[in-house]
Amino acid sequence: MWFRSVFNMGLGTAALLAALCCGLAMQRVSGQQRHPRVCTDDGCLQGISMTDVKNARFEAFLGVPFAKPPVGELRFKNPLPAEPMIGDYNATESGPACLQRSELDPDHSIIGSEDCLYLNVYRPKRDSTELLPVMVYIHGGGYFYGSADPAIYGPERILATQQVLLVTIQYRLGVFGFLSTGDAVVPGNAGMHDQVLALKWVQRHIRSYGGDPQLVTIFGESAGGASVQFHMISPLSRSLFHKAIIMSGSALAAWSLPIDDPLALARRQAKLVGVSEADELSTTELADVLRYIDGKVLAASAPHLRSWFEHPIVLYRPVIEHKSVPEAERFLPDDPRRLWTEGYLVDVPLLIGTVPEDGAVVSLPILHNETVLQELNENFVKLFPTLLALNGTPDVVNQIKKRYFTGSSPMITKENSQQLTKLLTDAFLKYPVYLTQLEYINATSREQTTQYSFEFVGRHSFSSLYSQSNESHGVVHQDELIYLFRMPELFSDFPDDSAEAKMSSLWTEFIVSFASKSQPIERVEKVTFKNAVPPSDDTSALISRDSGLDTEMLDVIAFWDKIYNSSYIAYH
Repeated sequence: MWFRSVFNMGLGTAALLAALCCGLAMQRVSGQQRHPRVCTDDGCLQGISMTDVKNARFEAFLGVPFAKPPVGELRFKNPLPAEPMIGDYNATESGPACLQRSELDPDHSIIGSEDCLYLNVYRPKRDSTELLPVMVYIHGGGYFYGSADPAIYGPERILATQQVLLVTIQYRLGVFGFLSTGDAVVPGNAGMHDQVLALKWVQRHIRSYGGDPQLVTIFGESAGGASVQFHMISPLSRSLFHKAIIMSGSALAAWSLPIDDPLALARRQAKLVGVSEADELSTTELADVLRYIDGKVLAASAPHLRSWFEHPIVLYRPVIEHKSVPEAERFLPDDPRRLWTEGYLVDVPLLIGTVPEDGAVVSLPILHNETVLQELNENFVKLFPTLLALNGTPDVVNQIKKRYFTGSSPMITKENSQQLTKLLTDAFLKYPVYLTQLEYINATSREQTTQYSFEFVGRHSFSSLYSQSNESHGVVHQDELIYLFRMPELFSDFPDDSAEAKMSSLWTEFIVSFASKSQPIERVEKVTFKNAVPPSDDTSALISRDSGLDTEMLDVIAFWDKIYNSSYIAYH
């Protein structure tokens, strides 16, 4: 029967022989193999056994290639599927991160490799042959840093639910993933095409791991959340997933919207690495030159494209692919605001939310740098449009100042510093996330779409990385991930009987239940995860549910709609 099923897959000869050899090997070592093993129509893989937070064993297949290495002539090009494997593939170590300037390393060292298109698959050990729902995680990092490293995105909490398979993917970052010449030479969005190919890999292979290709939830945080939304509007992704979770990110955010002139950015990039004649080169010549610049030089140069401090934070991002690109190959055919608000999207169950101090990822580095803070105070009208990624007039900037810093001089002080975090939280994340949810309801009539707010303050926080201090800054950008993934490289584990462990169990169950249940959304508008006051052993005190539209939500949308619509040409 096994042999017949292989023929029914329509395999090529090499893949057939590899699969046959793996299958016979599995029969020979049945009951005594030390490593978990999987055979797909592309060959066989040997993984490792891991332990979840409840000390149960699960299986991991790490560093699984889903694309050919995008190096040399393939740099900046859309990915090609990986070649079939010959013999057993060693899937016991995570693949290298995509080449990047490390944002978590104080020295900002260059890490990773251009040969980085790998994914990790984690599955619970079960006796049942029933296929499990699949969750695919897309990491954040502003499209310029991050990875699927299990030392940062450890699967031990999600796998402890025994309800889903987890896949974590990598994609090209920064200049390698998002350079565009504004035409068909380098259309852009290579990193997004990497994500699409990874989702196609899931559709083709996940059944071999025990996953159901018809029950796939994509989820991500920050730029990973924005990526989820891009997949919801991309014609290339429509049939590749069935539910979506957007965490503190949005394709409608100012930092994620397509830039007007990607070719100008490509020419600036080339001049920065020594191509003095970049302005005179054709787009073909420009791409050829950049393909043979040392990758580490390209990765190290990107911060020098910024105009003030760390801003604009996100330089390379998804672009609208030019009409000269064949329609069947365009990931993003139009402005995401138009596609989203006019209903050119896939109608799937959506869970979306934020944390209270999301903007701290931007504000804390400023507030803890006296020189930079002084510059911002002294040049507010000039620098704030750069900070907020808007083309703001002095009148627009004064409206912002009046709402968040009334009567203060200097404008940002130690006493009102939290207002800068609130401003950036509203502008960069709450506004686009709220708008995303509201427009989605309008476009799909999906009234049961749920918003969450993660407000639990625990012993660990990413604020210690944003500011290099141990001060408490509330619940900041990425903090919700500490309770969903193990992050041994960044934070120590929680004691089993701690409030953090209880919250982690609640939060993980909430996210996984959305992905695994056939009716994932209750008729509720907002779910809040919070601290129990006073402390209580009753876990129900850690969560509340509210119906109706949040008045704060409508107020934030109204104000920032006015600000951004007066600063942007609505659609280009």
